[in-house]
Amino acid sequence: MTIELLAKQGAKKVYTNLAGRTYQEIMFKHKAMHNQFSPQMEQEHQREVVAKIKDVKYINDAFSINTNITWFTMEQISSRIVWIVEDDNSQQDYNALLSVSREKVVALICYGKNIEKLRMTFQGIIPSILPVNNINDAALLASAVAQENDVVLFSPANGTKEDIEKRGVDFRKAVNNL
Repeated sequence: MTIELLAKQGAKKVYTNLAGRTYQEIMFKHKAMHNQFSPQMEQEHQREVVAKIKDVKYINDAFSINTNITWFTMEQISSRIVWIVEDDNSQQDYNALLSVSREKVVALICYGKNIEKLRMTFQGIIPSILPVNNINDAALLASAVAQENDVVLFSPANGTKEDIEKRGVDFRKAVNNL
């Protein structure tokens, strides 16, 4: 065997190994990205169907503590949305939700310390903006406003990870008390 033939075989093996490694890396990244957005990965208080009452679905998305998560949830819903928001965070910028709200949200039911900011942001975008005092009033009003095949979505789009459990449990209780 000549040195040139040996060099060619070595180069071929190097390229084959590189191609195999690149393929594995691409597949791993693809699988990781798919799993990140996969609806099968369910967490408590994340796009959780709490109940279906009079053909209205009540969805607990207390997990959405920023506008990106709320946007993703709204994009997954094909029905009209009655959106419930608790806003105690004056720093939140809701502008990322304007187009999806214009397209899908028929009513915004809001409570918390910062409802004026919600009203100012979504005025002219969402037909009905309805302030209430708490989650129980919000669920009750949502049941009155929602029509057949609508989705009542509790998706705060703000808060912290510490808020998720309390908000989610409170929403479940409010819906189960309807």
